[in-house]
Amino acid sequence: MEHSKKYASIAITAICVMLGIIIGVQLNTVKKNGLSTEQERLSDLTQRLQSLEEEKSALEDKISEQEKQIQAYEEEEETDEMLQQSLQEARNFAGLTTAYGPGLMLTMTDGAIRGGDSNAYVIHAEDILAVINELWSAGAEAISINGERIVSTTAITCAGSIIHVNDVRVAAPFEILAIGDAAVMESALTFSGGVVDNLKPWGIQIEMKEQTALEIPAYRGTTSWNVASSGQNTNHSKEAEE
Repeated sequence: MEHSKKYASIAITAICVMLGIIIGVQLNTVKKNGLSTEQERLSDLTQRLQSLEEEKSALEDKISEQEKQIQAYEEEEETDEMLQQSLQEARNFAGLTTAYGPGLMLTMTDGAIRGGDSNAYVIHAEDILAVINELWSAGAEAISINGERIVSTTAITCAGSIIHVNDVRVAAPFEILAIGDAAVMESALTFSGGVVDNLKPWGIQIEMKEQTALEIPAYRGTTSWNVASSGQNTNHSKEAEE
């Protein structure tokens, strides 16, 4: 029974990572460059955030169901094989394993400068975030940018034309791989007034190709916690004993 509880605790911790995937990417926003057009983009991202909140609620329901299943494992003393399977599924969802499957390959390229402020024709972090959020909303199961896996702790930031993903410097053209229903994801990006339309005035191009077999690498960064803990508050327990 103790052995089962140990695995169940690990499973709950891993599953909870799911909740942060969509919101984690959106919350790692970047400093605006002061252009009036940037304000319009920010407004668009805000609207998308409201949509993501609804998806967050759906994820919370899914996590609740998973927690009930894990509790059932404890009560019924399910085999280690079943617990390991649940853990593996959670690791897959959290981006800690290589993902394979059909999907969409996108290539984002900077626009040709036609005068004025050259920054307006360059891809910024918020432009990539807009694309990523639409892909999640369209059911993407795994996403990478120039080989960097997008997970709950991923930060997409920029300083001028320099963009960092997972603290790794990446440069245009940006290759985004997304596993999922290619037709649905493409439609989410190309609908009237959507991401693609918003970037066209600045010459920023998004080329999309459906792929039958994609390979998205596992997240290579650290997954350790410096402050948070999945167990009981040790200090609190000690104070209670005293």
